[in-house]
Amino acid sequence: MRWRRRQHAVEILSGDRLPAAEAKDEMARRRHFAGMAVVRPLVLGVLMVGLFLLDITTPLGFMFPYGYVVPVSLAVWLPRRGATLVVVGGCTILTTLGFFLTTGTPVVPPWVDATGRVASVVVLWVTTAFGVQWRRAAERLRKVAEQSAQEVAERRRMQEALEAQNTHLGLLAKAAGRLVLSDEPGELLGPMFAELGAGLGVELYFNYMKGPTPKTLELESSGGLTDEQRKRYHVLHFGELLCGAVAETGKPLILEDLQHSTFHGSDPLKAVGAQVYAGYPLIAHGRVLGTLAFATSRRPRYSDDELRLMQTLSDQVAAVIDRGELLHRLKESERAAQRHLAELQSVYKTSPAGLCVLDTELRYVNINETLARYNGASVAAHIGRTLGEVVPGLPESIEPLLRRVFETGESSMDHEYRMETPAQPGVLRDWISSYVPIKDPAGLVQAVNVMVQEVTRLKQTERALREAGLALEEADRRKDEFLAMLGHELRNPLAPIRTAVKVLDMQAGRSPEARQTLAMIERQVAHMARMIDDLLDVSRITRGKMELRQEPCDVVQIVRDVVHDYASIVSGNGLALSLSVPEEPRWVEGDPTRLSQVVGNLLHNAVKFTDAGGRIEVRVDEDPPTNLVSITVSDTGIGMDAAMLGRLFETFSQADRSLDRSRGGLGLGLAVVKGLVELHGGDVEAESAGPGKGSTLRVRLPLSAEAALAAPAPSAPAPRQTEGPLRILVIEDNHDTADILQNLLVLLGYRAEVAYTGPEGIEVAKRLRPDVVLCDLGLPDMDGFAVARALRALPATAGSYLIAQTGYGGAEDRRRTLAAGFDAHMTKPMDPAELERVLSSVADMRRERPRAVARRPVRRSA
Repeated sequence: MRWRRRQHAVEILSGDRLPAAEAKDEMARRRHFAGMAVVRPLVLGVLMVGLFLLDITTPLGFMFPYGYVVPVSLAVWLPRRGATLVVVGGCTILTTLGFFLTTGTPVVPPWVDATGRVASVVVLWVTTAFGVQWRRAAERLRKVAEQSAQEVAERRRMQEALEAQNTHLGLLAKAAGRLVLSDEPGELLGPMFAELGAGLGVELYFNYMKGPTPKTLELESSGGLTDEQRKRYHVLHFGELLCGAVAETGKPLILEDLQHSTFHGSDPLKAVGAQVYAGYPLIAHGRVLGTLAFATSRRPRYSDDELRLMQTLSDQVAAVIDRGELLHRLKESERAAQRHLAELQSVYKTSPAGLCVLDTELRYVNINETLARYNGASVAAHIGRTLGEVVPGLPESIEPLLRRVFETGESSMDHEYRMETPAQPGVLRDWISSYVPIKDPAGLVQAVNVMVQEVTRLKQTERALREAGLALEEADRRKDEFLAMLGHELRNPLAPIRTAVKVLDMQAGRSPEARQTLAMIERQVAHMARMIDDLLDVSRITRGKMELRQEPCDVVQIVRDVVHDYASIVSGNGLALSLSVPEEPRWVEGDPTRLSQVVGNLLHNAVKFTDAGGRIEVRVDEDPPTNLVSITVSDTGIGMDAAMLGRLFETFSQADRSLDRSRGGLGLGLAVVKGLVELHGGDVEAESAGPGKGSTLRVRLPLSAEAALAAPAPSAPAPRQTEGPLRILVIEDNHDTADILQNLLVLLGYRAEVAYTGPEGIEVAKRLRPDVVLCDLGLPDMDGFAVARALRALPATAGSYLIAQTGYGGAEDRRRTLAAGFDAHMTKPMDPAELERVLSSVADMRRERPRAVARRPVRRSA
C-alpha cells in the first residue's frame, strides 16, 4: 500500500512531533469514505436503471414504479442531501417516462396506470420527506452517542495520562532525591537509569560523558548492551553515531520509526531492532558535559509526557553532575588550601627571618620561633603580651613606624638599625625590619605583619667589600700613576736620543755607514715610542678612560695624510704602496688624531708583516645602504690561519710566534685600533685566505650628515714670507735634552735659547720675547703649569705660542696643559718632523698677524 511505502518516522532535533497513529487512523477513515462515495451512487444508478427497464418491458402498469421507493430510501442516507433530491427527481422522471414508453398491451387501463403512477410519485416524495426526518433524528442520536463515547474515552485517556504522569513524577522525584543527596552522583547514575528505563518501558539507555581528550565521549553507564557492544562503543567522537551528533549540536534528537530512518549514524540501533530513539545533551552553564539517550524496540513512538520526563531528567542530571564537579573542585581547592596553609605555617615557623603579627594595641597575635629566640622568650610567652612587655625599650624606636602603618594603611619597608637583644645583651647586632598592614574586607587595618632579619654578617661583609673597593680604587689610582710615571720616565731618555739623531743627520760630511747607523737608531727610537704609546692607550681603553675630542673629520683627507707620512717607511722596506680614495670628502664625527692613529696602526701592521717585494693597498669606500665608510688595508704578507683571525684584535695577540720574533712588537697595535674604532661607533674585521696569502683589515665608520654640514670651508694657503727666524725659548731641566733640542732648532734655522729652571725661563722670556716656548712640565722648582700661567701674565709673552713637552700623554694631562694656558701638548720623545710642522705653522701665523697683537692662536695638540 501507498501508506506503507511512506516514511512514517518524524526526525527532529527539538519541538514539533506528528502523532503517527492518529494520522494513520485518519487516513484509513478518509480512504473508507472515499470508497463509499463511489460505491453508493453506482448502486443507486444500477437499481434505478434496472427498475426502469422492467417498467417499460413488462405490461404490469404502475406496479414497478413503486419499486423506486428502494433507491429513494437509500438516497436519504447519502452524505450530501442534494443527492437525495437528485435521486427522487430522477425516479419521478423515470416513472413518467415509463408511462409513455411501455411496450406491449398493459393489463390495466391507461387512466388506472396513470393514476397509479401519480400515486407512486406521491409515495416517493412522502418517503423522501419522512426519510429526511428520520435521518436528522438518527444523526442527532449518533452525535449524542459519539459525544458520550468521546467523553468516556477522554476521561479514560485523562485518567491514564494522570496515572502515567504520577508514575513519571514519582520516578523523577525519586531520581532527583537520590541525585541531590549524593556527594558522588556518578555512582548512582547507572542504577537510577536502569530503574527509570524499567518505569518508562525502554530497554536501551546510554549515558556518555566528556572524555579527557577534547571532542570525545566515554560511555559512563548503559543498559541493554552486550559487553562486546560496550567495548566497541565505549569511546565516541563528537558527531559520531547518534549520541555524538547530540553532543556536537548540543540539541535534543528524537527519531521515530527508526527502522525506516535514513539518519546518519542510526545503523547500530537498527541492528538491535530499536524503533524509537530520544537523545538529550547534558548541558550546564553552556558547557556540554555529556549525553543521555533512551531507545526501545517495543513501540514506534514516545508520548509527549515521556519526552518531557526525559528532558527534565536530562536537565537534572546535568545540574547534578555540574554540582558534583563543582564540589570536587571545591574539595580539591580546600585540600590545596589546607596544604598551602600547612606549608605556609611550616615556612612561618622555620623561616630564618623573624616574623610576627601585632594587633592595634601592639600585642603579639602570632610569632615564629626565630623572632621568639631573638627576644629570648618562648612563643607562648609572647602571645597576648605587648611589644613593650616582651622587649622593653624597643617600642620607643619602632612604635611611630607601626602607628604610621595603622593610620595610612601603607607598608613601611627596609628599616635598618643596630641594637642588642634580650637573648644577647651587650652585643650590638644589625637588623632590617619591614611592616606590612593586614586589612579586613572594608580596607581597615586590623593588624601589622612584622618581618625582622638579622644582617650583622651582611653588614660586616658590606663594610669589608667597601674597604676592599676603596683599596682597589687606591690600587687602580696608583697603577694609573705608575703607568703615567713609567711612560714619562721611558720617554725622557728617548727625547734627547731622537733629537740628537736628527741633529747628526742634518750635519754634513757623514759617511754612508754613519747615516745608516743614524737611520737605525731613529727607527728603534720610533719603535720604542710607539710601543710605549700603545701600552698606555690600551690601558686607557681597557679602563674606559680614553676620551675623544670629536669634530667633523674628512676620512679621505686623514687617509691621504697618513699614507703620505708612511710613504717613505713603506718604500724603505722595499714595498709597493697604492692608494684609492674618492674625490669628494667623506665626513664623520670623530677625533682626527685618534683616527690618524687607527690608519697608522693598520699601515704599520701591514709593513711589519709583509716581506720586501710585497704590495700594500689602501682603499676608502662608501656603502650608501648602510651609511658607512670603510677604510681597507690589504697586503701580500704572511697572512694568518682561522684561529689567529678569531683573536687578532685581542691584547698581546701576535701572528709572529717564531722563536727569533723577527717581526717584534707587543701585540697591542690592533687592540688599540679595535678600541678606538668602537669608541667612534664603528667596527673592524680581518680576512685572510690562510698563511702566506696576505691579509685584509677593514674599518667601518658611520657617516655623519651633521658633520658634513658643520665641516669648515677650505681656505687658500697663506703666502710664505720670510721676516726673520722665529725666536724660540726651550725650558727644560734635563741638560742633554735642552742642549740637543737647541742644536736642532738652530740647524732648522730658528733662533733658540735655553733655560734650565722655571724662574730662569721667565727671566729669559722677558728679554727674548719669544714667539714659541717649549716648556717641560716636570720642572723641579717651578712646574710647567706655573711657568705657563706666569708667561701669560707678562705683556711680553702673552701672545707667545706655548708648547708643553712631557712624558705624560693622558687625556687628563692634555686638559691640564690647555687649562694652564698652553696651546699644544707634545709627548716625548717629540718627532722632529712633527715639531718642524708645528713651528712652520706658527711662523705662517706670525707672518699673517702682527707680532704686537697679544692674541693667542688656536690651540692644538700633538
